[in-house]
Amino acid sequence: MRNLLCRCLLSIASVPLIAALPAAASERAKDPRIQQFENGLLPRAALKKNLGRTASITQRMQDLGMPGVSVAVIDEGKVVLTRAYGLRDTVEKTPVTTETLFQAGSISKPVAALGALRLVQEGKLSLDEDVNAKLRTRRVPENEFTTNEKVTLRRLVSHTAGLTVHGFPGYAAGVQVPTVVQVLNGEPPANTPPVRVDIRPGSTYRYSGGGYTVMQLLIADVSNESFETFMQTKVLDVLGMKSSTYAQNPPAALAARRASGHRPGGMRIPGKLHIYPEMAAAGLWTTAADLAQYLIYVQTAVGGDTGPLLNSSLANELVTRQQGSHHGLGPEIYEVGEFARFGHNGVNEGFEAAAVAYVAQGKGVVIMANANGAGSFFDEVKASVARAYGWPGFPAQSQLEAVPVSAWLLKRAPGKYRISETLTLQVSARDGRLFFELSDGGRAELFARSATELYGQYGSQTLRLVEAEGKVTALKRHDGREFQRLD
Repeated sequence: MRNLLCRCLLSIASVPLIAALPAAASERAKDPRIQQFENGLLPRAALKKNLGRTASITQRMQDLGMPGVSVAVIDEGKVVLTRAYGLRDTVEKTPVTTETLFQAGSISKPVAALGALRLVQEGKLSLDEDVNAKLRTRRVPENEFTTNEKVTLRRLVSHTAGLTVHGFPGYAAGVQVPTVVQVLNGEPPANTPPVRVDIRPGSTYRYSGGGYTVMQLLIADVSNESFETFMQTKVLDVLGMKSSTYAQNPPAALAARRASGHRPGGMRIPGKLHIYPEMAAAGLWTTAADLAQYLIYVQTAVGGDTGPLLNSSLANELVTRQQGSHHGLGPEIYEVGEFARFGHNGVNEGFEAAAVAYVAQGKGVVIMANANGAGSFFDEVKASVARAYGWPGFPAQSQLEAVPVSAWLLKRAPGKYRISETLTLQVSARDGRLFFELSDGGRAELFARSATELYGQYGSQTLRLVEAEGKVTALKRHDGREFQRLD
């Protein structure tokens, strides 16, 4: 869940040629939308001569550093396509399949919220009561901010409870893992600060993984079960998510199917994965097809077929923006009205995921990757699915026009730059083009925005050369941050 420094710079990288698991020719012949989706990705930035030219998903994976990717497409309220591409582990060279488990990152949150909402439906919890009324193991510390307004379940799941701690980095293999109470108290061996109320609950939106960790404890206290057991039997199994678990030491059959996490560029993270005792916030292991079942259930429940998890009122609240928030009861609400969409993104150490679906159109997609720096790649995939499957009202995808790299940039930009104490960036020139390589393995092409400015293929981060006494001394990012030259 942390923003990697390399992602902070440009969010792009590349890996060696990736082998994809091909779709059956007969299936493609039956549904031409499959080929349209798989070959319809539109790069965010391109030279003028290449504007509008699409690429295949495997080519974009190679360009942008995605070792392995899994996709599930929803149409007419059901999963109509599942695909897996690339490698589950770049060291072991094992392929991704549609049965491969990925960490869902923050998509763990809306699925976990469904567990709390089931307890609301059963009358064991209330959306608007003080959670301290039901918490036994560890209460939310009271202070001047909670005198008149309280931390409630509604506020926890919509990120308006005033709680601290945005996200969690997880724990590497071999590192001592704290209990949930230690995490909430910020006590060793926890690697994050205490979860506290430091603004008045209900006063503003502020994303808080800490709030979901409070909810995790609330679910366990009220259900008299461990959080992971409750979620398995009362939510995941009910949704038909048979390849999913919140357990951080999952059953052997599921553990054997887990992907390994990677840096941008395909370097496997030490120990293959991180452990997340903050399970509600970041701990879900799942497949793209399983996550699609959560989206379909919400669509179905809003349509009136609620099943055992939600009543009609809760289902509609779930996809309604809560006061002061752009989240509903768990998911983010991307659009309202006729073409309302809901979903969530997720980033863990070595993993990223995205899920989006229409509330009423029966359409959606889940994308999971076992590498960081995937966010903008996901945008390309979503846009390609939207075009192939006729998503109504979906925002049109634009391309940024790059210009040929100037002779001045080709001469001046190459060099080594310091990103942090442990991370460096090497810029090199080849055949009239510029490329960067990060010391942790990420690498990709740099494009020119002008004769003196650079940006990555997504255009969101602009870089300008800083000179002193006729020499380049740093790269300056659009937000003013400078990366000092080392050579």
